[in-house]
Amino acid sequence: MTGATLLMVSLASTVIISTSLVEPTDEDGRRTRDRVISDRINHDLRYATQIDATGSYSVSVERPDLGNQSQTLVYEAYLNGLTRSVSGGESTQLDPAAPSVNLHVDGYTAPTAGLQTMRPRIRAVSTAVTGGWSSSSLTIDLPDGARPGDLLLLAVVSRNAFFVSASPSGWQDLDYRFNTGILLELYGQWMTASTPGTYTLNYFWGGDLAVAMLAIEHANSSWPFGWAGASSGTSVAGVASTYPRPLENTATIGERTLNLQFIASTRAPTPQTSLGIASFTDCVNRVGSPGTTGECSLGIASRTGPMPSLTTTPHVLHQQSASWVTIAVEVEGDDE
Repeated sequence: MTGATLLMVSLASTVIISTSLVEPTDEDGRRTRDRVISDRINHDLRYATQIDATGSYSVSVERPDLGNQSQTLVYEAYLNGLTRSVSGGESTQLDPAAPSVNLHVDGYTAPTAGLQTMRPRIRAVSTAVTGGWSSSSLTIDLPDGARPGDLLLLAVVSRNAFFVSASPSGWQDLDYRFNTGILLELYGQWMTASTPGTYTLNYFWGGDLAVAMLAIEHANSSWPFGWAGASSGTSVAGVASTYPRPLENTATIGERTLNLQFIASTRAPTPQTSLGIASFTDCVNRVGSPGTTGECSLGIASRTGPMPSLTTTPHVLHQQSASWVTIAVEVEGDDE
């Protein structure tokens, strides 16, 4: 009897050990089930010809069956858990609970997918200036490399000119600022396949102009402008605090925002080597009607994102007294 008892105890222990190996724990079972479901989905997607995920609780996959006939598979996660049906047939329950998505990579939570804002950039620039002789028009070319979908900005600085207008039409007035003897105007439009290769600026009674056209890629197609500001003043030679300074709105500018600064001046106070604005990149630095009484200057500088913290306020370098106006524009990016 003693021997039989020991034999039964040993047999029971063996059955318990064997059962624990054959029937895994709940966690192990869940992982096995997840692998089976994942393999099933991957197999369906491997030969998919179309996927429709527009349903609130379901995803449909079209693929050829073994007879090369079109077959529609529907995965649904709702009241009955995760189910799969084939071409309208009876649904098969893959999991009694609807799955919750929690992506991990090497033990770390993966970032969720979402729209990213693309950084707008200046693709190309063209410029044109008057030579100081009496004329009533000035032609500017479309920037080389500009493409349909680009945002086109036209900046016009004028002196002694009345009513400057661009032909062909299509430009939208965005902003303008004037000071003693100087006027800065900013226009915009979207480039299309029918955008002409040149524009003519017409004006009356002679006049002096400095003009630039920017082609900007990845600008927000709904409304590209986040903020705009303007300023004006008079530079006093040797007094840096009177020179134009870049403007920005710290409440609206983002890391991918294109910060554009348009500067118009009487005379030619800025050296042609650089506008001299710390943390900004020169884009345009041109003089209209140089060496004449109608001399005028156009400067454009840009940077991406907000200005860094600097020990001194950045200014445009002016080497002589001049009247000036500035327009600052923030261009926002489109979603990719």
